Amino acid sequence: MLEEHKAIAKDIIDLAQKYGAEQVSVSLAKSTSFQVDVREQKIESLQESGSSGIHLTVSKNKRRSTVSSNDFRAETLAPLIRSTLEALPYMGEDEFYSLPDPKLQGRAPVELEFLDPDFDKLSSADKVKIPLELEELSLDADQKLKTEQSFYSDSISYMVHADSNGFLEGETKTIYSMGISMIADDVESTSNGTSESTNVGRKQTDGWYSAARFHQNLTPAKDIVEKACQRTLRKLGAVKPASQEVPVIFSSEMAQSFLGKIASALMGENLFRKQSFLLNKLNESIADAKINLIDNPLLPGKLGSRHFDSEGVEAKPLVLIENGVLKNYMLSTYSANKLGMVSNGHSGGISNLILKLGDYTEEELIASVKNGLYLTSMSGQGANIVTGDFSRGAQGIWIRDGKLAEPVSEFTIAGTFAEMLNNLTMIGSEIDERSSILTPAFKIDKMSISGT
Repeated sequence: MLEEHKAIAKDIIDLAQKYGAEQVSVSLAKSTSFQVDVREQKIESLQESGSSGIHLTVSKNKRRSTVSSNDFRAETLAPLIRSTLEALPYMGEDEFYSLPDPKLQGRAPVELEFLDPDFDKLSSADKVKIPLELEELSLDADQKLKTEQSFYSDSISYMVHADSNGFLEGETKTIYSMGISMIADDVESTSNGTSESTNVGRKQTDGWYSAARFHQNLTPAKDIVEKACQRTLRKLGAVKPASQEVPVIFSSEMAQSFLGKIASALMGENLFRKQSFLLNKLNESIADAKINLIDNPLLPGKLGSRHFDSEGVEAKPLVLIENGVLKNYMLSTYSANKLGMVSNGHSGGISNLILKLGDYTEEELIASVKNGLYLTSMSGQGANIVTGDFSRGAQGIWIRDGKLAEPVSEFTIAGTFAEMLNNLTMIGSEIDERSSILTPAFKIDKMSISGT
């Protein structure tokens, strides 16, 4: 199928140039997916679906336009291309648009292990059994718990990118996921000596899941259920903490959320729009010297890996922060042109964003805190990459004398990105690999807690 899509892409480029386009780029994608959700040992929903799409950009005389279609046939696309080119003279000029420098384009010469060769071996009936098994295992858990939903999904996708520079490459990827969510009634009134539970009469939900390129790398069902149960039960009896300034341990999931915002502030599109607190900070110290952040697309089997970006620029590792110093932004061709710089293969965003591991287990991070917060959840839109202000609703577990104590909720944590980066002084040694943001837990020495 990949070779067939490459032939279609080449034909489309030839057709657009025949009609007078100076520059042409085209991306084709097709995927097949399976999703099943189970509740109370019954299939709640089951979907086997396919999707496809083509995005074509044509330009002439510094004017450009993009057309999209779900139909790959030339007889359908030809009139779309003609009408798009006929409308170009009425478009505004954009001197910053161009295809990438052909010298930057190419396929990284490494094997990235995207495709599970056994993808077609699992029958639909076998796939349905997976969430049923997850739910069955949950029945042996604590009686306070009920299963909210369990699921299994997989997909295989084919993607081709080509342009009038002569670039023509494609990739095939598989991905699997499975998980379960639990629910429990918060019926017990608890106290930490200063505050009563804020959640009596409410329902608490949480869960766990696994995601991987290869089916054999999914977490065993028993371990997923055990983790989901533990995470749900630890929420029961939450209290509202007192307002104060304390150290905060970001769990690996919350660390991913935080670094995702840092990545947004490093993207060229936000920089040229002056929507980043990191604008004009290259080669300046912006973080604690322990912080080393890299975007590495060349890691076999990882969810964010790629041979080239969405413009065909060859994928290469990029150092973003080195010993606390900002070294690079993440640039597409257009954002690089706007900023007077050179694309470094980040059209389409991050690949695998990696915070260099530290020396501490999560238990050691917690043990380092006499009085503080282990952060497990954040909500709200208070992370502003333009101003650098950070204020979000939060849930977690309070830390007393280096040990996890009572759950806490209904409060906010606040600071600024600059303060947080400079106060991030202890980094964990264990990574959650279910995301393209590969980061361990870490400790920020001081943040404001707004509670009672």
